[in-house]
Amino acid sequence: MPRHVTSNSDNEEPLDDKTAALQLHSKRTERQKKQQAKRNRKRDAIISLTKLPTELLIETLIYLRPGDVLSFSSACRRFRSLVDANANVIGNAIIQQRYPLLAQCLVLPKLLADIEPSARPLLLSERRQEFLGIQRRPYQHLQPPDKHFICTCLSCILAWNNLCVVLDFAHWQTHLDTGEPLPIIKRGTAPEWNITLVRRNADFVQSALQSPLWHARILEIHLGSTIRAIRRQGKNKGNQRKHVDMTEDDAARGTDTFLSKPGPLSLEFPYLRDEYHMLEAYLPNRYWKKSEERWIYGTAVHHDRDLAYVIRCENSIGIKC
Repeated sequence: MPRHVTSNSDNEEPLDDKTAALQLHSKRTERQKKQQAKRNRKRDAIISLTKLPTELLIETLIYLRPGDVLSFSSACRRFRSLVDANANVIGNAIIQQRYPLLAQCLVLPKLLADIEPSARPLLLSERRQEFLGIQRRPYQHLQPPDKHFICTCLSCILAWNNLCVVLDFAHWQTHLDTGEPLPIIKRGTAPEWNITLVRRNADFVQSALQSPLWHARILEIHLGSTIRAIRRQGKNKGNQRKHVDMTEDDAARGTDTFLSKPGPLSLEFPYLRDEYHMLEAYLPNRYWKKSEERWIYGTAVHHDRDLAYVIRCENSIGIKC
């Protein structure tokens, strides 16, 4: 019988791989390592906004202008989430610090969802909508409010119109500064550019109804329009009316504090864009009380009273509201 031959390979032990990266000891390599370590230390020493805690970021944001806060939120996902989650806190703080007077002039209408459920069908009734002429014949520069979104009592409709008109007024500031005529819309026509503009303004106001930060942004925009209009009318030799007292320091401060000074009333609503030419400081819902030497706010804000009137009328057959 043939003998079994055992090969040498059967008796060999498995190889142990002990290969490793060669250690480089050149002066150039050591110098590069030191330089990289130095760069890393400098990079770690830099204070980055992304490294700050949320509480500190919020405390910082409330001192900025609303437009700057919105720009900050577009920097990265974390900042967007932070601003969205704390928009109410940030917006209310900014309004209180920068625009307390404008916030009383340009109040927000009430949401229909916040109205007592029993009163909602009365606000939406066909009979009332039929007699609500302010919606049946809308202005060219304003989009009528959505009756399913906001309360349509008289006070809320006026509040909606005021917010929309200040955004439209802001849109035409460059035309007003340069003296370029505003475009004329022929009666019975609806150009696409105007539809787009008034829809954009309405969407802006709807955002403000759901977030104080966007309300603060509208107030910031109107403060900028007001400052430009005051400067413009101050140079208008044909306008001999009393002007708003404003210094360049007032304008640079970024707050509405200077609007607390005595000045002309601005209660008349600009029904047409042509009225923008002479508009200086549109600050509705306030009047000057001479005996007390101060402004009284809330002269046209009577939501509870107007809503009660609608309910009373709708519950009374045959009464037109």
